Amino acid sequence: MNELIELIKNPTVYGDFTVFTSIFRLGSSFLLTFVLALTYNYLHSNREDCHVMMHTMIYIAVIMAGAMMMIGANMVVAFGLLGAVSIVRFRTAVRNPIDMSYLFLSIVVGISCGLAFYMHAFILTFFVAFLMLLLSRLKFGMSPPSSISCVVTITAKKESYQANTMSGLKSILGKGAKMLEIKTSHKQVKIKYSQILENVMDARGIHKEIESFFSDDPSLEIRITREV
Repeated sequence: MNELIELIKNPTVYGDFTVFTSIFRLGSSFLLTFVLALTYNYLHSNREDCHVMMHTMIYIAVIMAGAMMMIGANMVVAFGLLGAVSIVRFRTAVRNPIDMSYLFLSIVVGISCGLAFYMHAFILTFFVAFLMLLLSRLKFGMSPPSSISCVVTITAKKESYQANTMSGLKSILGKGAKMLEIKTSHKQVKIKYSQILENVMDARGIHKEIESFFSDDPSLEIRITREV
């Protein structure tokens, strides 16, 4: 325990490579980027490739820590590693600039741990994680959507479908409504429209008007969902 405390306070004491310093530096880079990965998962859990980014962040940080330990102050090894890395061609494109910031942060944390700047890596990790959570909570720079693209699905009895049904629905939904499909079965008819609404209140108003239009149909089902 004393050796661990002394390593954190004065990392130059253990400047030479040992198994203990290697494990400690790699482990610290893993733990700190694990916190970043949890932050990423909390903010972007709806993304299909969320786990890929989480794993990549941790791997990059640990690898960078190991690389910096190997380089140390040896310029010959540094240029050799740079030449080896330059040969590798990475073809995976990062689509989201925010993902790039996570990856860059993982690299910096890995380098800091590899060079034994533990306090800097610790402060950087938690400060940036707090900053990401704060800006996401405040929705910084995000403007509310001016319109909502929705799909209106109406299921009613086949007897309710009359000659004036389509014209009546068209007047309720408005000029911008586009019919997506109409399906009929032995007992029911299903009509699906696409429409752009200004806000949630418009959806509620359309729902009430459709209910009154099919007031004689107790089996009426109306679903207004956001178009994907």
